[in-house]
Amino acid sequence: MLVKKPRLRSSFRLERINKESVLLVSENTSVMLSNASHTTVLEEIANNKLTIDELLLKLMDRIPAHLIFQIINELEKKGYITDGETSFSDAQNAYWETLGFNTKRLENIFYEKKISLQSIGEIDPSEFLNACEESGIQIDQKSSLHIVLTDDYNHKELNQINKKFRESKKPWLLVKPHGTELLIGPFFVSGKTGCWECLKHRLDLNQPEKSFYQSLKKKEDGPRRPTIGHPSSTNIALNIAVLEIIKFLYSESDHRLVGKILQMTTQSMKTTFHTLVKRPQCKVCGNEKIIKKKPTAIHLKKDTSINNKLGGYRLHSHETTFEKYKHHVSNLTGIIPSLKAYQKDGTTLIHNYSSGRNLALQSTSLFWLNQHMRSGNGGKGKTALQAKTGALCEAIERYSLMYHGQNYRIKSSLSELKEGIHPNSCMNFSKKQYEQREEINAKNTKFYAMTPIPFDEEEEMDWTPIYSITNNSFKYLPSCYCYAQYPARDELRLYAYPDSNGSAAGNTLEEAILQGFLELVERDAVAIWWYNRIKRPMVDLKKANNPYITSILEYYRSINRSLTVLDITTDMGIPVFVAISHSLEPKQPDKILYGFGAHLDANIALERSIIELNQLLPIVTGEIILTKDPVFVDWLNHATLEENDFMLPLENEVKNIATDYPKLCEPNLYDSVQFCVNAAKRNQMETLVLDLTQPDIEMPVVKVMVPGLRHFWKRTAPGRLYDVPVKMGWLNEPLKEEELNPIGIFV
Repeated sequence: MLVKKPRLRSSFRLERINKESVLLVSENTSVMLSNASHTTVLEEIANNKLTIDELLLKLMDRIPAHLIFQIINELEKKGYITDGETSFSDAQNAYWETLGFNTKRLENIFYEKKISLQSIGEIDPSEFLNACEESGIQIDQKSSLHIVLTDDYNHKELNQINKKFRESKKPWLLVKPHGTELLIGPFFVSGKTGCWECLKHRLDLNQPEKSFYQSLKKKEDGPRRPTIGHPSSTNIALNIAVLEIIKFLYSESDHRLVGKILQMTTQSMKTTFHTLVKRPQCKVCGNEKIIKKKPTAIHLKKDTSINNKLGGYRLHSHETTFEKYKHHVSNLTGIIPSLKAYQKDGTTLIHNYSSGRNLALQSTSLFWLNQHMRSGNGGKGKTALQAKTGALCEAIERYSLMYHGQNYRIKSSLSELKEGIHPNSCMNFSKKQYEQREEINAKNTKFYAMTPIPFDEEEEMDWTPIYSITNNSFKYLPSCYCYAQYPARDELRLYAYPDSNGSAAGNTLEEAILQGFLELVERDAVAIWWYNRIKRPMVDLKKANNPYITSILEYYRSINRSLTVLDITTDMGIPVFVAISHSLEPKQPDKILYGFGAHLDANIALERSIIELNQLLPIVTGEIILTKDPVFVDWLNHATLEENDFMLPLENEVKNIATDYPKLCEPNLYDSVQFCVNAAKRNQMETLVLDLTQPDIEMPVVKVMVPGLRHFWKRTAPGRLYDVPVKMGWLNEPLKEEELNPIGIFV
């Protein structure tokens, strides 16, 4: 449609260069126009602000009328001219035009749409009202949008505001204009974004001290934070908020802060965006069917496609996986506060990333809070992206392992539950450990070394259905064993302590099940090797025909450390390796490190053990202190290979990775999982799977349990720990409990 009263856009200034040419200059660019007819029409529009009729009358003796219409149409399409005048100043017109606004439409928006306002906490709204008035925004309770100014995004009054606007379906905006970290957004839009309750869930998750304070002080509120602010930064926040409000009123659908928070750090003026995840299980805006969903049988899909073998059988590349789930990385709205590399020596061979605090380890007691806040998640890899993705996935795994209060369960006692499983068949604590638990626990500072109280088979409690892939039926385990942070009266007297063994995330359920099962196999083999102190054969790394391993060997030599890999595979038939390294510096502690790896493909298992060893290397190279565990520190400073000669290779037997490890099954997820399930069944064990996938994350996560397989934490009950070495011919007779390695695994 042809413009009626054309004018040069205020974002341009016209300069005549010569008879044919003009220069259009904008804030950042310039355009040269050299067609005489076009420049003549444009100059008349710019200088004289003529209507179409006036323009035709003035130029018709020089330019045909039809051509004038054509030129005006072309100039308008190219964005050089627009239609009509507005009440904005030229500078304001130029500003809005540069941002892509139709200023005539924007003028109508200011007239037709209004906002309402309230402040919560120690916030004076007067500066915001002034900013709105200067910008032309009208304030009226009968508004299109509600604004809430607050000094705390977790303020308790926001609960009622959230419910109010959920019911009215009216959009609203949250703004925190105080502090060194200014927050603007999100715009909450009913049916499109998550609600404030979704936001609160993540805010609480990233403030563990709050729940601790509430429990200790018996208060609903968290600790009161100091008031921090300055007029200069407050005005910055309020004026940015006003601009975002105008953009929202102009075009709600594609606004960048719909479901997102803009964070500005006033020290550096760096801006970061945080995604508000809409939680399908939210008690305010969620789906009741999801919240009350019963578990269903797990049927493995016969998908044989594998796109990525780096680090295991993966359906997608690490890049694809990372891109899909990276929005969960945020110290405000995410479950992963940050992803940081902690390898600093510049090598391109070793990549390690941390992903913040282990969310599965939260607490309300002072002792556990101190321990858990120092725990973390991490990832390692041959590439930085593999390590970063691994760290992200491990954090998702730990979050999914948490008890979220909506997990399906039944009430019963073990004595009355036909398909119930005693939790100690998975934990494997010995009678002696239970009897001496108070003495054992008094000496420990780590949750994994704690011995729980003996299980009461008559006590009625919550039980969680676990699906048996072996028998295609549901079994039950106590919910307090299945989840981390399950509610308890006394954290020092639990039937089970948090245990992520067998927990894994994946692009598909099958991928997660395979990784979880392999972790169980790996740790079972490690326990048998470590606690029985059995020498095992070395793998000839020079014959591995693996360029990465060749480079790693050279790197370890360059930093004067050894690298040896032992085969500790058990009767499960799935290759398991331990990579061991010690210092070669004369008259220095051995500083022994070790890492493990398991996989159906022996080449992948071998790489995994070395990559896990690499994850610990920064501890001894002085780059970063990753542990304060006194047992670990004592090991590094005093343990020697001479005293721990089971970490040396068995003489006269060397493994060749190319010839000694036959193909176990087709290299795909379905056949691999089936092989694992059958391997357990062959050894009279059942494979159980608990689907931990959380609706707000969407990444498949499982906890795989195979009662009978051993944890590498020190659990000394009868069973495989004693039987397998004899079965495999490594020992003539089983060791006694008191003969086992007194040092528990601490990595």
